[in-house]
Amino acid sequence: MDDFRQVYVRLCKDNHVEAQDCIVEKLKSLTHAGSKGRTTLDLSTNSLTPKSCAVLGKVIAPDRTFTEYKFADCMLSEDALKGLSQGFIHNSYCKKLDLKGNNIRGAGTEALGKLLRQNHSIVSLCLEWNAMGMLDMAFAVFCDGLGSSSSLKALDLRNNQINHEGASELAANLKRNTTLRALDLRWNNIGLLGGRALIEMLKSNKTLSRLELAGNNIPSDILKSIETAVDNNADRQLLTESHRKQTHSLSKHISQLEHDKHIQIGDLMDTLDKQEDLLRKSKRTASHRVNSLQDALEDRKGAFNSLAAKLSMTESELVLAEQKVTDCNLVINRLKNDLSERAAAQVSEMRHEREDRANEEMKLLKELSESNDKNIQLQTKVDDLDRKCRNQQEQVFELKEQITHLQAELKLKGTQFDERLQQERQRQKDAVRDMEQYKQKEIMRTKQEGDDVEKALRERIQKLEEQRMGLEEEASRLKTANMADRMTAEEQLTHTKQRIKAEEEQRQKQLEEKIRVLQTSKDELKSHCNQQASLVSELQCKNSNLTLELETLKRRLEEMGQELAEKNNITFAEVSKVKMDLNSSVNKLEEERHLHNTLRDKLSQTDRQLSEQMLKNREQLEHKEREIVSLEERLRGRDMEIARIKEEEVQRAHILQSAIMNYVSKTPYSSPTK
Repeated sequence: MDDFRQVYVRLCKDNHVEAQDCIVEKLKSLTHAGSKGRTTLDLSTNSLTPKSCAVLGKVIAPDRTFTEYKFADCMLSEDALKGLSQGFIHNSYCKKLDLKGNNIRGAGTEALGKLLRQNHSIVSLCLEWNAMGMLDMAFAVFCDGLGSSSSLKALDLRNNQINHEGASELAANLKRNTTLRALDLRWNNIGLLGGRALIEMLKSNKTLSRLELAGNNIPSDILKSIETAVDNNADRQLLTESHRKQTHSLSKHISQLEHDKHIQIGDLMDTLDKQEDLLRKSKRTASHRVNSLQDALEDRKGAFNSLAAKLSMTESELVLAEQKVTDCNLVINRLKNDLSERAAAQVSEMRHEREDRANEEMKLLKELSESNDKNIQLQTKVDDLDRKCRNQQEQVFELKEQITHLQAELKLKGTQFDERLQQERQRQKDAVRDMEQYKQKEIMRTKQEGDDVEKALRERIQKLEEQRMGLEEEASRLKTANMADRMTAEEQLTHTKQRIKAEEEQRQKQLEEKIRVLQTSKDELKSHCNQQASLVSELQCKNSNLTLELETLKRRLEEMGQELAEKNNITFAEVSKVKMDLNSSVNKLEEERHLHNTLRDKLSQTDRQLSEQMLKNREQLEHKEREIVSLEERLRGRDMEIARIKEEEVQRAHILQSAIMNYVSKTPYSSPTK
């Protein structure tokens, strides 16, 4: 211990690294511990820096004092793990290594793969509570190192975020591993595909006798098949160990017997010579019968192996069928979600379109109301002008009555003025009233002044004509403004009509495209459902054929069992006559008979499992058919809703168009009144 501590402190000084107090104190405490505690270096729950880990790796490389190292919950970085792995690569004395809870991933996982490839002394490796399965490439390097490891017997990979791809990579590399005995993969995410990869691995790997897979979302049938394969491996290892022990004991017993025989050879030579002839005859008959029995047993073994292969094929086909059913469920769920999302999107689009249309209608109504108000204002102005013109006409008639007795020339001019006033009644304003008052004053003056009347009237007529011209210009200007407003209103109405028509056509096109997409998706669903139905019918045919084959195989097994019973009775009757030399062969035959019984029990269990799986498959198929019918009904309902929405939109478009046309036809146009 002191040597280890001194080397650590010296290397820290050489590399200009500060020695961590937790490591030094732990090494000091180990010097006072017992012999059992001196073989383990426990640095758990201590935060170790990458530089100190690099120095520790250099110390661990030639070390031969510790057989177990614990670095649990040390939060080792990638550089720290690389430094430690470099030390363990060159260490040939360590047996156990604990790296629990260090969040190992990426480059750290690759460093552990190199460690397993090059180290030949580590027997147990604990990697619980890490994240080695997050990066597939790094975990593939680790699995490659595990496959080429020649010393590791126990590996703990609990809670390492291993998915089905990582499990398949692990299984592919474990096919060439011949030393690993125990593997713990609990609380990962291996799934169905990972379980199948492990089953394929166990067909070639016969050394893995303990495999933990709880909390991995693996189906129960695959777990049972994995457990049976692992149990078979464990039984095979127990048999090999028992066979080794028996061979060792038999070799000892044979050596003792040979020693006793050498002692008693002189006394038994005569009796052996006499019995050799009888033994030869009995051996010949017994060997002939044993050879015939061995041939029969080999034939039965071949039949049982073929049955086991057929059963494994049926199990794999059933697993594939279940996977297809799950894939169909996923596709149907996706389609349901897509349909619900599309329906929600359509409903939201319809709502937005309705809101937009309502807003546009409100805008149009506001514009129409504003145009109506403008027209009303213009009509009021025209009415005021008409009133003014009427008042002016009345005043003119009064003037005519007063002027008729003056002169014929004034009458002619008055009549011409009246005709002009009648033509332009709508164009005069408040200035005409002022001029009429002025005219009345002038008429009073004409009464008072007899001689100056004609001159005053002429001047007044000229002034009135000038005012009339100004009024005519104002009236023409108002008319042009009114016509311009009317033209702008008509242009706005035409633009709004065209825009509404274009928007409605675009929306109709969009709805038609959506309906086409939904129809194509519905056709694809129908084709997929037909394919699934054909697959289900094929699976049912295969299952029926397999049941027929199993029944024929059961009959053959019963016949072979009867023949076995008869031949076993014959062999027991004949072997009883044979002496102690043939007891071993009889024991072997009895063991093989027990194996046959166990195989029969397993066959009966597989028959039950097949019947249960057939019932489950039928129930699942019925449930799928019900779901397909419900989905078709929903699709029909959605199609009806889409058609109804389309009809409502068309009706609304027609109503809007008719309302706009009615409004355009009912708008009042101001026409000049004569």
